[in-house]
Amino acid sequence: MFCRFCGAAGAHRFGKDRRHRQRYKCPHCSKVFLRRTNTVKSGSHLSDPQWEMALKLFATRAGMSAADLSRVLGINPKTAQKLNRIFRHVVQGLRPHSIPGVSEWDESMFSKQWVLGGVSRDSRQCLLECITDRREDTMCPRVLRAAGPEGLVFTDEHLGYNGLYRHMTVCHSREFVNSDARFVHTNTQEGIWGHCKTLSWHIYRGFPKASLPQFLSECMFRYNIRIYSTRVSVLSALLSRKTNSYLV
Repeated sequence: MFCRFCGAAGAHRFGKDRRHRQRYKCPHCSKVFLRRTNTVKSGSHLSDPQWEMALKLFATRAGMSAADLSRVLGINPKTAQKLNRIFRHVVQGLRPHSIPGVSEWDESMFSKQWVLGGVSRDSRQCLLECITDRREDTMCPRVLRAAGPEGLVFTDEHLGYNGLYRHMTVCHSREFVNSDARFVHTNTQEGIWGHCKTLSWHIYRGFPKASLPQFLSECMFRYNIRIYSTRVSVLSALLSRKTNSYLV
């Protein structure tokens, strides 16, 4: 057991608190702490089984709205909203910085906000990012930064992609797969949009514009980590990390 304050090893058991949670004492700094001290769970009145159940429900393919989560856990709806907000906050650090290789790119609108999306056919990782507009000087630098100068990029024929290198297009007004080169299409990215919009309207009744990046992080978390048990393990590890921010 490592100390939640100084990080030294060798902390020993030191009784229990009034909620019957095991306490520990550090022999180096002499501070007493719990397993959830200095984590996002610090200060929470929810029990460990409630946190575990909320974590597993968030890691499912479709997730769960705060209203349904409050009914399942028997908690206040605002507390359920905070739980989902915490989960979205911790998975933001898993956002990929690059998707090299062959990638597909497209743009879509959520809550009157344009979102640029790309997915790598090699690593099967997607990247979703809010953009102000669809102009060339807005989108091309972002695509080049993520795909790299050596990456092969597939898009539709929107003029905002004209400044890209190693670039091939498909005309969506005529076809969804390039008839001359059948490997040129953006169907994978279109499938990601379908998943995000289904999550938006049927689970959350729309993504708020102010917190749209957090909801996009949730979508990337589910797509980039395909195996459910892995999502649960990763999210559990993120919640156990030492942090100085108390979110509940």
